[in-house]
Amino acid sequence: MITKLVLGAAVVGTLVSGTVALDAATAPRAEAAACYGSVSIWKGKNNTCSSARHWDAIRNAKSKYGAWVTRGRYSTQNACWANVVSYGMTAK
Repeated sequence: MITKLVLGAAVVGTLVSGTVALDAATAPRAEAAACYGSVSIWKGKNNTCSSARHWDAIRNAKSKYGAWVTRGRYSTQNACWANVVSYGMTAK
């Protein structure tokens, strides 16, 4: 029982530390990140940016982009893409 608990904690710790490192390496500037939110693999909401769009980075293929949208609207993908390695929002 204790061995399983320790192993489980090690896996969770590794996942958490890996996620934190990934987020720190790819985090956008604070003012840009504050203007959009609710970002998923499928869509993202432009909260206060003048314009923003969602993107999916695809393994061994060109990135896919949602439409540019104004404040208060969602930018969505046209399809559910296979081999997505990362996703996010771009603001301008």
